[in-house]
Formats: sequence, C-alpha cells, structure tokens
Amino acid sequence: MCDIMNRQQNVIERFYSLDVLRGLAALSVVLWHWQHFFFSGTKPGTFDVTRLPFYEWFFVLYTKGWLAVDLFFTLSGFIFYWLYSKRVSEGEISPSKFALLRFSRLYPLHFATLFIVAVSQFWLSNASGHYFVYSNNDSKHFLLNLIFASSWGFERGYSFNGPIWSVSVEVLLYALFFSCSRLFPVRAIVMIIISIVGFLVIQKYYQPIGRGIGSFFLGGCIFLAYQAIVRSHRAAALAKCVAILMISAWAATIVAQQGVDLSLLTVHSVPFLWRFDASFQWIVQKILSFWPVLVLFPLTILSLALIETHRGPLGRRVSFIGDISYSSYLLHFPLQLLFFVVLARFAANSSVYYSPWFMLSFFTVLIAVCFVSFRYFEMPVQKYLRQQTGLTLRSTGAVRDKATQRPLP
Repeated sequence: MCDIMNRQQNVIERFYSLDVLRGLAALSVVLWHWQHFFFSGTKPGTFDVTRLPFYEWFFVLYTKGWLAVDLFFTLSGFIFYWLYSKRVSEGEISPSKFALLRFSRLYPLHFATLFIVAVSQFWLSNASGHYFVYSNNDSKHFLLNLIFASSWGFERGYSFNGPIWSVSVEVLLYALFFSCSRLFPVRAIVMIIISIVGFLVIQKYYQPIGRGIGSFFLGGCIFLAYQAIVRSHRAAALAKCVAILMISAWAATIVAQQGVDLSLLTVHSVPFLWRFDASFQWIVQKILSFWPVLVLFPLTILSLALIETHRGPLGRRVSFIGDISYSSYLLHFPLQLLFFVVLARFAANSSVYYSPWFMLSFFTVLIAVCFVSFRYFEMPVQKYLRQQTGLTLRSTGAVRDKATQRPLP
C-alpha cells in the first residue's frame, strides 16, 4: 500500500481537490463582501443579515467568510512547499526565476484591476462626491498598490481594489519562503517556530502579516505531515484516521454553529478546579477563535491531499473553479462597483441586494468574466512573460520547466 501511494505521489502533478477548495474559498470571500452593496459611500450601512440571499445556506460565510483568507494562506504554504521547497533548497530555482514565476502569474491581473478601479473610483468621486467602500484612493496608496505593498504597514487602510491586501501579504510570504528554504533545512521545527512567531508575536503588532506568516508556514508543516504519511508503512490506516478526524472536526463545527450554549463549558462547579474557571474559559475562547485556522483548515487540506494521492484525481471536472480563483478574488470588487453604479443610476434601493435572483445574476456574470479573464488574458500574458525563461504552458494552464518537465504554478 505504501509503495502504491509513493508511486502516485511521484507522478501527481496537481491536487485538483485543493484547487477546488481554493476556488470555493475565493467565492466565500465574495459572499462575505456582499455587505459592500449596503455601504453608504465608504461607511458601512445597516442591513438585516438574515434577509441576505440564501441565508439558511450561507449564514456562516456571511458572518465568518473572512476566514477564507487564512485558508488561502495555508493552502499556499502547502502547495509551495510541495512544488518548490526541495528545488529552492538545492539551488535549482534562482531568486530571479522564482520572482518571475510569481510576477507573471499575479501582476498582470492585479495591474489591470488596479487601473479599472482607480478610474472608476475617480469617476464616481467626481459624479457623487464619494468613493465606493474603500476611501484611501490617493497617489500614495496607488503607488503602494502598484508595487504590491498595499498591506505592508505603510498604508492608512484599505484602498482601490481592497481584497488585494492578502495578495500583497503573500508577496512577502513568497520572499520569506524562498529565503527560509534556501538558508535553513526544510524541517518541521523550523516552520513551527516561524508559524508560532507569526501567530503570537507579529500578529500583535500587525495582524495581516502575522496571520499570513502563521498560516503559510502552518501549511508547510501540513505538507511535511502529508509527506511523512505517504512514506509510512501504515499510510492507508493513517490516511483513514486523518479523514475521520476531518469529518469529526467539521461535524463539531457545524453543531457549534447551530447555537450551542458555550457558557456550559465551565469548571465552576468542579471541586478543586472552580478557582481556575476564568483561565479555563480563556483557554476555551482561544481554542474556539483559532479552531478553523489551527484545526479545521489543516485537517481538510491534509485529508484531501491524502485521498487524492491514494484514490487518484478528485474534483477534476470542477477544477475550473480553482483556475478562476485568482480572477474571482480580484474581479469581484470591480464588478460590485459596476453593479452599484448602474443600479444607482436607475434609482434602485438596497432591497434589490436581498434578492436571490440578483445574487444569481451577479455570480453568473462574475464566473463568466473570470473564465474569460483566465483563458484570454491571464494565461496568454503569463505565457508571453515566461517565454524567454525556458518555461512553457500546458493546455490545462499548469506550467512546466522545459528541463525537468515538473509543474510550476
């Protein structure tokens, strides 16, 4: 069994299930940002969250959808340690080649959406006297966005295409990942220390980068756990255990979301322990706040990777959701701005944003635009930028090094 899993790991070129997970996370952020439609200029408006479209299905995403960004970071850590860590540590990939790989994938759409939002916000400001949602649309923040530094601590807040803040943090994470992989051994202890520093130290001073570092290097630890399991003589049994733990974690999360009275979690009436009740409550709250990031997301990623390694491609038919994850993440705010301007021109009131039909129309347009962007803009521009570097694109959109024929995202 172990030999089979090892052979599959050696030839696996894409975790389709993780691509789908990334795509679903991007769409979760869109649902979290549905509140943008209720803004009054740049100030949050009041709305009834229970009236939002399909609330009974998406209530968690309407209230906790921002956690999908932590899932992005963790997924990136897993994928980058899977694809790059060995080759970076062995000097197979140079800093300039690594930088070009990331630049060619991320920057073209970022620049396009930055320009679109800048022009749209400028026009809206002149027409109505206010911006839409994000207010720091000045020359300083334009420059910060231009160099991918919109969330490095120099900003006064979100600006232009606001969701790009997490991609800005990822750019720093890529540099830190490359440096650590080149200078230090790829060991769990190294990644655990960096992750803890991110969560417990850096996050206190600057939350975006702290969240990013903590989750990204946690993703690296998950990859090492995955690697250890597929090499184990008990790979099948361990994979089943991880799957059971994942299902149990999701079941516990769903039950907790149904309104469990957390005040019952107390040791106040337990002999000899009542004096520690305050500390116990603090620990419980910390566990609950970090539960998705430290337990739910890692188990999900690890379990999906193991299942796909053992049973073959999982989610290949819907993998296009992963292909358009970057475009859906970057294009949803410009599209929201466009819908808002058009509806405001027809004097539509905010009740239209409660309509399920409006949401279905918005997502239909968004997915169509993202597909066109991915197929006819992002991939062609990426291919053009990589032509001179010995990299080539496969028809699926994945990238291979001509020398090694290994996939490069």
